[in-house]
Amino acid sequence: MNAAETVVVIPSLEPDGKLIQLLKNIRQHNHQLPILIINDGSGPDYQPIFQEAVADYQANLINFSENQGKGAALKKAMAVIQADYPDSKQMVTIDSDGQHSYEDMMKCVAFAEENPDALVLGTRSFGKEVPFRSKFGNILTRNILRFTTGINIEDTQTGLRVIPVSMMADFEQVAGERFEYETNMLIATKNNQWPLLTQPISTIYLEENASSHFRVIADSVAIYGIFFKYLLSSVASFLVDVVAYAILIQLLTNLTLSAILLASIGARVISAIFNYFVNRELVFNEDSSYSLVKYFSLVAIQIVTSALIVYLLHLLLGVNSTVILKIVVDSLLFFLSYQIQKKYIFRG
Repeated sequence: MNAAETVVVIPSLEPDGKLIQLLKNIRQHNHQLPILIINDGSGPDYQPIFQEAVADYQANLINFSENQGKGAALKKAMAVIQADYPDSKQMVTIDSDGQHSYEDMMKCVAFAEENPDALVLGTRSFGKEVPFRSKFGNILTRNILRFTTGINIEDTQTGLRVIPVSMMADFEQVAGERFEYETNMLIATKNNQWPLLTQPISTIYLEENASSHFRVIADSVAIYGIFFKYLLSSVASFLVDVVAYAILIQLLTNLTLSAILLASIGARVISAIFNYFVNRELVFNEDSSYSLVKYFSLVAIQIVTSALIVYLLHLLLGVNSTVILKIVVDSLLFFLSYQIQKKYIFRG
């Protein structure tokens, strides 16, 4: 391996002795690897650690005056590598909190050298020894990512990644400044049809992962944002549907079958228009050709499908309350509708 071809990138916020131990391990094995540390606004109290990193371990340091987030740190590293490291072919990102070993880092680097056009992830397994917060977050992200994008990898939040220089310009344009950026990077890889490969690594959590700067609520919302927005959009559309139905049925005065049917159709049209524009502008932020026609075709099919399945289940199960059956059926159609909108109506 030509050491100059790989740059070690360490985003760091308020580090402790684990950063120095990581640098010591790297230099014990390799004196040639360029090391680039991004100080993500740690403040003056942490300057001695960064100064030691530069003086004793030949690390190059970039300082952010205030905390900008891990995504911003990775983007800055990519820009610096493309400008200042002309011989580099890839960068390997590694966390400064002791979760990754030098040996695992080099396994990923070697695997990436065999696959120079791929994004390589060092992936952990999540057994009983993993803290609940980390296990829950990874399992949730893994399943939501698989459902929403089709990406199926065990460890979506790993900070050990090997990124080819050929991908960096595109990755600099990917949205996200904090932890959500790492998930957005995976989505961008899939959208560009780049190879995404995994290398198993050790699962290391020190002190119940207490040094992690992952903000459980804020960062989770950012990571799962698109699905949360879709869920909220659907709930809001349901409320619009109910309110519109209540207003229309009052205006029609007579509770005849035709009046109920007319109010139901009118309310659904109003709520569907609302849902279409919310999903187009806020959820998927994408408009493909004929999306309005395709969306209302989906709505029509969904209405008929729901009614038919509810009726069949009513006959087969002998359940008199079709309201319960409708809730179950429409809940399942909710997930199917999401996939259809994502893949065919608001592609991209």
